[in-house]
Amino acid sequence: MKKNFHKMATYTALILVSSMPFSVDVFADAEKKLIPVASVSIKDKNSAAIKRKVLAEKNQQVVIEARDSLSGTQQALVALEKKDTKAALSILQEVSKKLAIILAKNPDLTLVSADMEVDISDYEGDEKAIKKELKQADDLLDDGKVQSARQLLAGLASEMRITTISIPLGTFPLAIKNAVALIDAGKTNDAAQVLDAVLNTLVETTEIIPLPILRAEALLTIASELEHKEDLTKEKSRAEVLKYTDEAKEKLKMAQLLGYGGKDDYQLLYTAIAEIKETIHSEKSAATWAKVKQSLIDLKNKIMPSKK
Repeated sequence: MKKNFHKMATYTALILVSSMPFSVDVFADAEKKLIPVASVSIKDKNSAAIKRKVLAEKNQQVVIEARDSLSGTQQALVALEKKDTKAALSILQEVSKKLAIILAKNPDLTLVSADMEVDISDYEGDEKAIKKELKQADDLLDDGKVQSARQLLAGLASEMRITTISIPLGTFPLAIKNAVALIDAGKTNDAAQVLDAVLNTLVETTEIIPLPILRAEALLTIASELEHKEDLTKEKSRAEVLKYTDEAKEKLKMAQLLGYGGKDDYQLLYTAIAEIKETIHSEKSAATWAKVKQSLIDLKNKIMPSKK
């Protein structure tokens, strides 16, 4: 879905979806059917459900008028390059109207989301495979083979990269008006330069969402709900809960090995999850799950840098 956005201002942030609480419903069907842990893997339907949920939430941030304004500006530039000034003028007039609508609704808004691109890297190996590739990369670096190590390390990622294209409302509407005035004055080349320049001011923000952490959170969600499932015996419930929490720990270890935070960042969460085994079906259970939830939130906050 790559588009010709010219050279943009770029900011990158590591964003974890802290808005996904323990009550997330991405695994609702899995819980009802008691899908075995083995089936909750990188390639399964539930992983796809996680991705769809996150993308749906992010896609809601795109403003229709902004998307149309960006597309219209690009179309107008193409029209000017083809010397079709009548079409360019008509398109830009519509763009101005849509930008005016945005500003009328949100007069203090400085940036408005106009488009979104998604790139997913889903590492398919396990903990053993990651350690092996890290060792190979270390050996390559020791031998001075930097580029070979770089290529190997590039594959050690399991994440969603969601890039949002935003229009700067402080400058974009005025530039469109200036382009219209230039076209009216017969200065089509100058108008094209104005449009080309303003497209260079689009702001590109990339959010990196580690998939193993999303999967661990979803698994813990199921585990917390299974403890109170009425159609299960305590023994069956305990077994299922521990299966899901063990799988969640594996996902967290994977995230750690892939570099999404350091060992110390995960320790409190590992400790909280370990306590579940001792408190399940007891009066201390609710407090333990609350601790797990808070530890997960703390983990996200620790490995999330400030967003520019």
